[in-house]
Amino acid sequence: MRIALCLIVKNELPFLDQCVASVRGLVDQVVIVDTGSADGTVERARALADVFVEYPFDGDFSAARNAALERAEGDWVVFLDADERLPANAVEPLRHTLAAAGDDVLGYRLMRYNFFATGSFYSGRELRVFRNLPQVRYRRRINESVADAIRDAGGRVEAAPVLLNHFGHCRPVDARERKAHRYLTLMAEQLRQQPDDGVLVGYLGLIERTLGNFSTALRHSEEAVRIAPERATVWLFRGHVLRSVGDDVGALQAYQRATALAPTSAAGHNMVGVQRHVLGDLDEAARAYDTARRCDPQLVHVDINLGLLAQSQENWTDAVTLFRRAGTANPAFFDDRWHGRVERDPYRPFYNETVFGYAGLGYHLGYCQLRADDAIELSAAEYLEGTWSSTGSYR
Repeated sequence: MRIALCLIVKNELPFLDQCVASVRGLVDQVVIVDTGSADGTVERARALADVFVEYPFDGDFSAARNAALERAEGDWVVFLDADERLPANAVEPLRHTLAAAGDDVLGYRLMRYNFFATGSFYSGRELRVFRNLPQVRYRRRINESVADAIRDAGGRVEAAPVLLNHFGHCRPVDARERKAHRYLTLMAEQLRQQPDDGVLVGYLGLIERTLGNFSTALRHSEEAVRIAPERATVWLFRGHVLRSVGDDVGALQAYQRATALAPTSAAGHNMVGVQRHVLGDLDEAARAYDTARRCDPQLVHVDINLGLLAQSQENWTDAVTLFRRAGTANPAFFDDRWHGRVERDPYRPFYNETVFGYAGLGYHLGYCQLRADDAIELSAAEYLEGTWSSTGSYR
């Protein structure tokens, strides 16, 4: 079994080495397609790649990705973005998963955690690994995927039991906003070709929300559920927009609609739990989080949300246990960069799949550990005060 890593890159010098290094123990070939870098990425990519190509990008992400696939050799392809990394403990489990795959399994989705410089995050399963077959190619200019090609080939896509970490949002806020505006332009072009794509319309709403354009975001999310009321994804997007404008009850109802349409959606149940927590229904929040964990054990930040529940109830020791377990499952939760703490970015918390006040795992673990230690010291002091006299004899 041979595996190829494929990348398309543009100005990714700060991320490229770590991305390639994270999969060196897994892949046999590295294919890199550059779409117009001007920061030294080209020179570094040439050194890292077995196959390097400069490709004139015209806004069609599928075409650029397929240019890489045309040069990939082997049985499987791992197609990453340069700002993604496979955790070290994921290499062997992923190799074993691919070796044991049934003939009808043509692709795998990995649970991807998307991090910000403050340690906040959001998640989603991404189709990043698939068989290297000529009929499996990317489609759509933006929001590109091989999922439709796999379906048309009669294949199945399964969930891989490994995590993937994405650090692209750790860029400064101005870089993120430039990228968001570029995506809005490309999505608008695609929408003219596919005006009935409810998921795409809903995604436009998500981006507008993170730019602070709330009325536009609401309009897009309303249009998305009108176009595709049967799609759980558009109701998730609707809930994300509503919670960003303070409509917590409406957001909860949207998330509940999503879980009714997709009862095994771990993401939906997790967000039901978040909204239950916000609205003060802590028992129902815990039940929703437990349901999310049963639906997808790879949604490891459920332990963070359960820890936040324990923290809100001043159950410091339980909170510490839960936070530590989440950090062990994915140490990237502890990633925290100072520039993210000082930049002006009031809309970043809207991405959180936790309560908006989440401040990064390191903060919450440290705070709860301190409170747990204080409680132990206070308990010992009270015991001594009630048991010992000033002369040291028992009272």
